Amino acid sequence: MPTFCRNSPFDYNQRMSATLSDVQAYYDRNTPLFLRFGSSPGMQTIHRSLWLKGTWRLKDALATSNNFVLEQARALAGPDLTILDLGCGVGATLFHILGGLDGVGKGVGLTLSSVQANLAECARKTMGMTNASFVQGDFHHVPLRGPFNLIYSIEALIHAQEPRQYLAEVSRLLAPGGRLIVLDDFYTTTDPYAQLWLDTYKEGWYVPNMQTAEDMTAAARDFGLTLIETRDLTPHLRLRALPDFLARSLLWMGDKFPKDHPIVPSMLGSMALQQCLKAGWIEYRWKMFQKN
Repeated sequence: MPTFCRNSPFDYNQRMSATLSDVQAYYDRNTPLFLRFGSSPGMQTIHRSLWLKGTWRLKDALATSNNFVLEQARALAGPDLTILDLGCGVGATLFHILGGLDGVGKGVGLTLSSVQANLAECARKTMGMTNASFVQGDFHHVPLRGPFNLIYSIEALIHAQEPRQYLAEVSRLLAPGGRLIVLDDFYTTTDPYAQLWLDTYKEGWYVPNMQTAEDMTAAARDFGLTLIETRDLTPHLRLRALPDFLARSLLWMGDKFPKDHPIVPSMLGSMALQQCLKAGWIEYRWKMFQKN
């Protein structure tokens, strides 16, 4: 059986944290692959599918989290509704939400990736959607003024170099009474046995500062953001965790590839995430906050 130690190449705490340039290059390089192999042609959604009771098609499962956000947008809807997607990918969620609001309001999507921003803008033009726009930028320093009634991030906060700076920007941009929605991974354990898989996930997916759900809630309070709803959506994922021996063997083989390989580190990170979710070391959680 392959053996691993804390000084292995995957020991995240012994390596330099992912930089913004690393995250940008990761998405510039891999977005076409994610769209081709990890999404549905009709959806162009990069984030995970959620299989609620009665969901049978991948297209519907991919739309589940979009519909959760759309529900909140409808609750806030008015002629001046403004929406901001921080970490918008190629714009699929924003298109879904604005399309479900029957022309009410307008939205902006921000992504660190120039490839994603260009794909989103091309899709917007093809659809003829005039109430959406896209910006390439860093959500630690958002090049917008606001205010926005609804801000959300789906599987984007994990890439924050400084989560508190992200929250400071959200607080600056949110209108009073506005809402922040975060759907993302949060770790739940300090078990040493979990460390190998947590580190492999963080390295493969460029996750510099993973948090617990409780840590994020406490930090949000410092910026006037009060938690009003939280849900563990992990049970609605279709997990593909492997037997431990097989997963470790694949990790050992994957370590033989160059670290700058375009897809292998991401695949290893995905495998590690499955192991962590299955074991309960990571939760996939919905959190909604309101600005005081």
